[in-house]
Amino acid sequence: MWVVLAAMAIAAAWVAFLFLGRDEATPSSAQVVSGQAAGESAPPSSPEAVVKQGGEASQRTDLTTADLLRNAGSALGERRYISPPGNSAIDFYLLALGREPDNEAAQEGLRELFPLAAGEIEQKINAGDLDEGRRVIDLLGKFDPNNYTLIILRSKLDMKKKQMDREQERRDQEKAFAARNAVTAPAPSPMPASIKPASVPAASAPAPAPAPAPSSAPVAEAKPAVTEAAAKPAAAPAIATKPAAAPAPVGETRAAIAIRQPAPRYPVEAYRAQWEGWVEVAFTIAADGSVKNGSVVSANPPRVFNAAALRAIADWKFQPGLENGRPVEQQMRTRIEFKLLDRAK
Repeated sequence: MWVVLAAMAIAAAWVAFLFLGRDEATPSSAQVVSGQAAGESAPPSSPEAVVKQGGEASQRTDLTTADLLRNAGSALGERRYISPPGNSAIDFYLLALGREPDNEAAQEGLRELFPLAAGEIEQKINAGDLDEGRRVIDLLGKFDPNNYTLIILRSKLDMKKKQMDREQERRDQEKAFAARNAVTAPAPSPMPASIKPASVPAASAPAPAPAPAPSSAPVAEAKPAVTEAAAKPAAAPAIATKPAAAPAPVGETRAAIAIRQPAPRYPVEAYRAQWEGWVEVAFTIAADGSVKNGSVVSANPPRVFNAAALRAIADWKFQPGLENGRPVEQQMRTRIEFKLLDRAK
């Protein structure tokens, strides 16, 4: 009996040892999770997980082309068209094309992205963020370097750069002028100091005059002479200021006159699709008669004829407007019609 009990006890102890040893050798699910949190990151299983990793997500070599396209779609839905860098729709599409240059989904996605990206690029240019605007233009240029929209955006970026340079140069000149005036301006104290010694002898001279009676008359006559001499320099500034009030210049005043206005070229895509429309543009006629700062005010249909209209006005030439005979800049707005000749007949 005791032998049987002893054998059963030994068997139970052996079974317990086997189960306890297996539990210690196999990590629990909590241990696995904590191990991943400590640095053992699992490969992303969904595009959302990839997107949350920020700008480094687009550089992950373990992402498939399908992952990149899904991430691009998520970025479009969240309006991350061009930024942040490395985690935008344009970055994911271009990375997909880098792996598969003939991928139709990526190509079509970039075509749909172009007008959305162009609007954001123009906003960045107007806000003075030229570096970011140039970065995105260069990215889109990798896909379609001869795109009309990119040509116009590059032109706007260059004009904005020149405008900002001119404004900075003007501010620098104003600061330099103010600094020169502060250094060369005469101190007000030397003038009263030089006048006081001259006035003291004039006041003290009549004191000894009462002693000799005959000398009183010449002294009395000398006073008007001194006052006249003092009065003449005082009147000189009033005379000197009169030429400053020169009469207003007289000359011709008129608006600018068009010299050359070549018609815009009809966009190939619009011609093939038999589209017609118009674009209202605003621009500045410079003092030399050239056109600058062209922009689209409105268009119908949107964006179809914008590039052609802006290229056309850039070649226009005017006789500049005059104001009192001097050339001046003038703001102008006009509408350019795009109509097919076949339909007009």
